[in-house]
Amino acid sequence: MTANTIIFVRHGETLWNKEGRYQGQQDSPLSQAGLIQAEQVGEFLRKRSVQAVYSSDLKRAWLTATHIAKHHRLSPVMDPRLREMSFGIWEGKTRERVRQEYPELWDERGRDTLRTRIPGGELPSEVVERFGNFLEDEVAEALGQTIVVVSHGGALRLTIASLLHIPLEKSYCLHQSNAGVSELRYSQKGRNCLWEALCLNSTAHLD
Repeated sequence: MTANTIIFVRHGETLWNKEGRYQGQQDSPLSQAGLIQAEQVGEFLRKRSVQAVYSSDLKRAWLTATHIAKHHRLSPVMDPRLREMSFGIWEGKTRERVRQEYPELWDERGRDTLRTRIPGGELPSEVVERFGNFLEDEVAEALGQTIVVVSHGGALRLTIASLLHIPLEKSYCLHQSNAGVSELRYSQKGRNCLWEALCLNSTAHLD
């Protein structure tokens, strides 16, 4: 049997996180607290043997990834498949403003999050598919290794739920905090594959 470890990390806090805005694939910068969180998670993973660091190509994730990669003499490999779920026309708006401007769509999405598409945005299943394609490509090449993947709260929550066979409608129980760490082990024996959670949303390294 061969196995590898995937360390999923959410980016540090951004200005839009503080303001309660939908970020999606817009690129709000890290806040001062977010920069500190990026340093803290980098220090936390410093003593781990890491062979590769992958990151969403959005700056908030990439900057977080650089604080991890530098301790391992690596450069983050950016991949757009690791981006956050697109929220289309809601991006940049607060939840209160969205409720006011799109009351019917807000209610519809509340009733059926998985199948309600925000104009210009993605469905959760589409996020899982593109993130899964990344994992198929990179995990297959990294058996026996430890790799770090820096991404976003929604994308990570949905992906981890899918890997652990948790229904996507229950993925909200897998909240990922800013700079939180979730560690999964992937093992393969013949054609049998298994994902096992070692820790979920650990924040012990943050002040």
